[in-house]
Amino acid sequence: MIQFEDIQIQLIDMPPITADYSAGGQIGTYRHCDLIAVVIDLSADLAEQVDICMDYLESKNLLIDDQAGASDEHSNVLGTKAFCICTKVDIAKPNALQNLKKLCKRPFEFVEISAKTGTGLEELSRMLFKLLGIIRIYTKPPGEKPDLGEPFTLPTGSTVMDLASTIHRELAEKLKFARIWGTGVYDGQNTQRNHVLNDKDIIELHFS
Repeated sequence: MIQFEDIQIQLIDMPPITADYSAGGQIGTYRHCDLIAVVIDLSADLAEQVDICMDYLESKNLLIDDQAGASDEHSNVLGTKAFCICTKVDIAKPNALQNLKKLCKRPFEFVEISAKTGTGLEELSRMLFKLLGIIRIYTKPPGEKPDLGEPFTLPTGSTVMDLASTIHRELAEKLKFARIWGTGVYDGQNTQRNHVLNDKDIIELHFS
């Protein structure tokens, strides 16, 4: 798990891919995860690593491209968003990142890190949060203080009703209205089921 402010994000460390080998079950994991991180060693042969990783991902149709979105009209997964983690920045060759960007033909975002020195680890967690496309929502019972310790995480664009359904699907049908503290509203403003939520909004749900 990697910590970003007040939430944890799960990372799954997959076996390395070579030109001749990939472990069983990897395709299913890549196809159903939320985000693929392509890990490139900046101190090693960049072209070889890029060729192997991209040949594998593209041949298995695992990446979102300009023609295909993340899923089709039947919700079948077509591809996954990806970015690049550039490791060993502390011993990287000069201009390694610039050379890597030239080799990579996809519009990835890149983050440089060093497990040895800790460089870039905070930036990595911020990038994960951004690329996952999620928001944090805090809840409060009527008349009480909000719970700021463990926010609910929802996809960007989620509504008050989406939050209620996440908390309890059956109870959500009895949702009457909500009060909100956050972005673009005044404190305690009444809002409806279809109100679109923003990161770090505080919501007080009222049921009939």
